[in-house]
Amino acid sequence: MTNTTHSGGPEPTDTSPEKNILLLCRSAPYGGALARETLETALAAGAMGYSVSLLFLDEGVWQLLDNQKPIAIHTKNHQAMLGALPLYEVDKLFVERSSLTQRQLNKRDINPGVTVLDTTEIKGLFQSSDCILSF
Repeated sequence: MTNTTHSGGPEPTDTSPEKNILLLCRSAPYGGALARETLETALAAGAMGYSVSLLFLDEGVWQLLDNQKPIAIHTKNHQAMLGALPLYEVDKLFVERSSLTQRQLNKRDINPGVTVLDTTEIKGLFQSSDCILSF
């Protein structure tokens, strides 16, 4: 029989509540490292068991376009990383409606499985998140 002692603070538990992480993707897919780092962060957090949501805003909406061909600029295609997200249980992908509209894009232009949100819905997403990281 083992004897364990605990000194102060809350009792340790094996089941901690799941943390909701919201990643804000504001950067265009190519021309800098932020877009790729956002996706890498999402994959890592998903692998660690966090509940991860991605919200694409501003120039970040360009990450959601199909048929990107970045080989012309000698860059890796982000579509493979986006496609890997469900393997890490990262399947809550959102895009801001006004960011699409400002770029003359619509739901048909972006990857399927991405939910378009208006400002009110985005506020709710922010409120339900334990941690928000902007890239």
